[in-house]
Amino acid sequence: MVTTHIILDFYKADRATLATSDKLKAAIDSALVKLGVVLNQDNYIQFEPEGVTATVIADGFHFSIHTWPEFHSCAIDLYTNRKASFATELAQALDKAFMAQEHDMKVLKRNPVIID
Repeated sequence: MVTTHIILDFYKADRATLATSDKLKAAIDSALVKLGVVLNQDNYIQFEPEGVTATVIADGFHFSIHTWPEFHSCAIDLYTNRKASFATELAQALDKAFMAQEHDMKVLKRNPVIID
C-alpha cells in the first residue's frame, strides 16, 4: 500500500483561531465536516499564554498540528491512504477555516518497507 505524507504550512492566519484549543478544534471540525470526514479521535494540548498542539485521527488519515499564533502560522504533518486530491481538498478547507492568506503544501509518497 502506498501512503501519502503531506506537510502543510499556513501563514498569515487568524491569530485567535490558532491561539486556543477550543477555537482550533472548532475550525478543524468545521473543515472536516465539509469534507464528509467522520472523526475517530482527537487530542488537543493548550499552551500558555497561547498556542496548541493536537492530533486528529479519522478513517484513512491522521495528522498532527502545531500553532504559533504570535506568528499567525501553523504546521500540519498528515499521513493518508486516501486519493491524492484529498490533500488539496483538506488544505483548501483548513485554509478557509484558519482564515490563512497563504499556505504551502509538500506531498511525498511513502511506501512501507516489509521485512520478512
